Amino acid sequence: RGNIFDRNGNVLAANTSVYAIYVVKDELTNPVKELSQVSGYLDIPLKTLKQNMKKNSRNRFLPSRIARDVKVEKLSLLEEHKNELPGVIYSTLPVRYYPMQDSVRASHLLGYLREIGPSELSRKGGRGYAGGDFIGASGLEHFYESHLMGDKGHYYQQVDALGREAGEVSDREPVPAIPGNDLYLTIDSKLQVEVEKTLDGLKASSVVLNASTGEVLAMVSKPDFRLSDFAGFMETKEWQSFQNSKEDLLLNRAIIGRYPPGSAMKLITAIAGLEEKLTNLDWTVECTGNYYYGDRVFRCWREDGHGIVNISRAVKESCNIYFYQLIQLMNIDTWYQYATLFGFGSKTGIDLPEEKSGIAPSRKFMDRKYGKRGWTSGTLLNISIGQGDLLVTPLQMSRFASILATKGKNITPWVASRPDAQANKISLRESTWELIHEMMFNVVNETDGTAYNSRIESTSIKFYGKTGTAQNPLGENHAWFIGFAKKGSQTISISLIVENGGTGGSIAAPLASKIMRSYFNDESQNLVIR
Repeated sequence: RGNIFDRNGNVLAANTSVYAIYVVKDELTNPVKELSQVSGYLDIPLKTLKQNMKKNSRNRFLPSRIARDVKVEKLSLLEEHKNELPGVIYSTLPVRYYPMQDSVRASHLLGYLREIGPSELSRKGGRGYAGGDFIGASGLEHFYESHLMGDKGHYYQQVDALGREAGEVSDREPVPAIPGNDLYLTIDSKLQVEVEKTLDGLKASSVVLNASTGEVLAMVSKPDFRLSDFAGFMETKEWQSFQNSKEDLLLNRAIIGRYPPGSAMKLITAIAGLEEKLTNLDWTVECTGNYYYGDRVFRCWREDGHGIVNISRAVKESCNIYFYQLIQLMNIDTWYQYATLFGFGSKTGIDLPEEKSGIAPSRKFMDRKYGKRGWTSGTLLNISIGQGDLLVTPLQMSRFASILATKGKNITPWVASRPDAQANKISLRESTWELIHEMMFNVVNETDGTAYNSRIESTSIKFYGKTGTAQNPLGENHAWFIGFAKKGSQTISISLIVENGGTGGSIAAPLASKIMRSYFNDESQNLVIR
């Protein structure tokens, strides 16, 4: 199987060998006794050995694998008693190993391998797979399975009518194995390590992109797992413990997790208002802390209100009341037009499996979910501040930040295969782009900005952002930060969410700032992908 490298040539996934135990049924003299002995030496339940023998059996004259990833000390016990175990043999099997695992996990990104199942085998049987083979089950290992897998070698042997070996076929040459192709990633291992450390111990995710090229520099989902746990033999109970984990250990939150974006989505409402000429710097709203709509009260996060605010203050201080009133000047179709323009409600197209599209609620969606008379324009108030039926992934939010950073360059994020299609250009008025940049800069760098405590003091780094605190019906609020940073010709975007973390300004923004400072302070970083 091909190796997987990071952008700088560091090996993230390679191959090694483990010992596997086989039995030839026809050579066993007392199957129950001999398998019981093997069970005791290997410390594997007899029932498991029998199940493996049945699953991997081709016929009684050929070896059937009953155990893999056997340690040398266990193997030595079999060797000592080999005269008592006719038909029990061992050999080596190739498995994945991860040279940098103690520092770089990247478990959701790389993905794990598992033994091919019967249904998959029936579908892929003509592509070189056989029972007992391992196949990419998640992440890049799954997405690039055909690129990484290689071709098996084989030789020809005569067998009799019962399938027993009867000599070699002299007129047929053996076919050598062909190694799989290596895979080179856009991932920067140093940055990946920093993001993993920063989010350790949290339920969280972060995606860092090169805003100009779409390259994924780091993608982290926490909690995660050790890929080496999947490299060897795994009992059914152990696998089920991963699948049923309350921590959702196998979930790649970066592309599968769907969350309300909270106030980070106020930028879409602002862009729609500016482009449709519904607002400008002169249009103001009085925020008293409450907004009455019919018989309902919608509140601002600042209970005593922000006073008179224009769009600049509303973004910088994240005033809800401003956006409640702005959204009333447009309909859901207008808002939906701008949300989808920036890719919300659609997959990004990244080269990873199982990506989710999120939800950008349209009129059609709302009618289908609630009925045409089951919702009102008041529903827009929640949508305007990133709540309600709106759901996004961390990857979508990082791409959104990239588009904002580059003033409209919409390129598909990628990890190993540069997209064929050229980047789409989102056309807004230059005055809109400039004001969005100014407001996001103020969020981080002016004293009343919600992320002011996370500013970067360096004069060579310009840091822009928007915080979000997303209400969560199942628990504490989710903390969001999206943004981008510039240093020289480099522009890096980031999204970061901490599940049930609290407020974006106090929790998510400092973590994102730490990641950005770490990246730009490392002068050895190189953004050129091989």
